[in-house]
Amino acid sequence: MLKKIFLLLAVSLWVISCSDNGNGNGDGGGQDGAGQDGAEQDGSNGTDGKQDGSGGEYPICDEQEINASPLTNMLLVIDKSDSMNDPASVNDPRKKAEVLVEAMQFVLDTYAGKIRFGWMAFPNQSDCDPGVVSVPVSDDSADSIRGLLSSFYPWGKTPTGETLQNADAYYTELADTERANFVVLVTDGLPTCPNGNGLPNAQDDALALLAVQTLFSHDVGTFVIGLGENLNNSNPGLLNDMAEAGGHPRAGADKYYPANNQADLEAAFRDIAKVVMSCHLDLAVVPEEPDFLWVYFDGQPIPRDRAHISGFDYDETNNRIDFYGEYCDQLKNGEVISVEVKMGCAPPD
Repeated sequence: MLKKIFLLLAVSLWVISCSDNGNGNGDGGGQDGAGQDGAEQDGSNGTDGKQDGSGGEYPICDEQEINASPLTNMLLVIDKSDSMNDPASVNDPRKKAEVLVEAMQFVLDTYAGKIRFGWMAFPNQSDCDPGVVSVPVSDDSADSIRGLLSSFYPWGKTPTGETLQNADAYYTELADTERANFVVLVTDGLPTCPNGNGLPNAQDDALALLAVQTLFSHDVGTFVIGLGENLNNSNPGLLNDMAEAGGHPRAGADKYYPANNQADLEAAFRDIAKVVMSCHLDLAVVPEEPDFLWVYFDGQPIPRDRAHISGFDYDETNNRIDFYGEYCDQLKNGEVISVEVKMGCAPPD
């Protein structure tokens, strides 16, 4: 019989391979020398007792596990310059660093396992030292990022452009063509390195903008979040240009995402997640019986919809499960905690 197995979203697919003894009945377990099951009998004579619609019964099935994975990589590029010690706004007097840490905890709690996160913060080891990837994008990076958040300490200047160049080099080396690749830049000020030595200047602005354009030319989209009331009220021009160059500008006057408090920052990440989160699950191997797939969100069955209006279907060409309509929306809104996918000869109990 089928076992219920719950898993994190997009972590694994449970596949059931149907067994048959030549006369339409499954064996129900290992055979002994007399043709009898050495395992506990289920009393169904090799079938599970469910009707298959033609008067017969579905055969017993065995289980094996196949990995699946979300189709989105997101590198978090985080400004930790000294100005992150300043208040976020008049209405939120906490340090911008505190606001960032709390919002990032929300992001990881909501989207870990659904987005493959990576982490780089800048500056790195000296005032103008650009950031490097300290947590590579992966399926299980959330705990490593949480560890860095626990010791997040702002200092130094703002080498935005060179940090984004390092992000581009990282994605080039990663060479993951099976997933969509993104950068989310969170900054509270304009670039000040390497040319400005701590002061905003046109050369460093141009370097940052060029880095975003280069990322986009390499199929890496960039989202830009401006953190702090002073920045958002004074000089959003460069951030708007970077957001447009990154390929994902917002509608309206502000092309980037202005955030003056924790609620704004969390809302920005929710909006970004709706854009980048895929409504697909990529399968590591081809299912043996794709017509017998059963999918659950948090234990609730999802209908199969071959018309692709509302439900799920299997994409044989790309070997993935696609979700449509309200079920796609639930994934993008972060409403689904776990997904259970089974392949079997009969619907699971």
